[in-house]
Amino acid sequence: MAFSVGTVLRESLRRLATGPALLVLLALVVVETAVALVPSGGADLGLIAAGGGASPPLLTASPLPLVASLVLLVVLLYLSLLLVRVFADQWGIVERHHLTHNLGFGLLNFLGVFVVGLAALVVRLVLAGLFGIVGIAVGFVVVVVVAAASLFAFAFVAVEDDNVVRAFRRSFGVLADAPLAVAGLVVVLVLVSVVLQVVGTLLVGVLGPVSFLAPLVSTLVDMVGVVFLFIAAARAYDHWTAEAA
Repeated sequence: MAFSVGTVLRESLRRLATGPALLVLLALVVVETAVALVPSGGADLGLIAAGGGASPPLLTASPLPLVASLVLLVVLLYLSLLLVRVFADQWGIVERHHLTHNLGFGLLNFLGVFVVGLAALVVRLVLAGLFGIVGIAVGFVVVVVVAAASLFAFAFVAVEDDNVVRAFRRSFGVLADAPLAVAGLVVVLVLVSVVLQVVGTLLVGVLGPVSFLAPLVSTLVDMVGVVFLFIAAARAYDHWTAEAA
């Protein structure tokens, strides 16, 4: 029950230029830029005199960077969840239930998929440290397999209200049914990410004299990659479920 990687990519590219995708992209860029403008609390900790000249100063750090980072995380999770829900549908139309359905459960388990991916990266580092070349090779395989499974785990959480454990169990079933299609999709998505990074670097270099635009362009390119990734995950899920039906 494989799906066509080419069809998934073509549909994902077309949907990247639709209203919902562009609105999510704009929201991500705005929030990411706003968070980047929040003053850091670590570099310039405020020294506040307590009670008078003889009293020791209190070292206080602003909580704003932490709050801003948490806001960015929640926004990223919500908009990614929304992207998958909207574009798992053939027509990509935003419905009310896409915005509000079972949000707490969905966001928590969506975060859980991210955490599993981060855990795979930690396992890779540990294996590399313990077993050298062999560990690096095994760790690479672990990361690739988990990354491939995550594509469908996101969709199972967002669309079918699965918890993270069930979502990954079903995702590994997809890998077993269509290993070449999933592997091909992952490879292409990695290549797209690399191309976007190169394009972003080149654009930042061109905009060097206009320094205030460079971070904005870099953020825009990064967010295009994020939006495209989740649209592709949604379209792959839709095609796989259609083939499995």
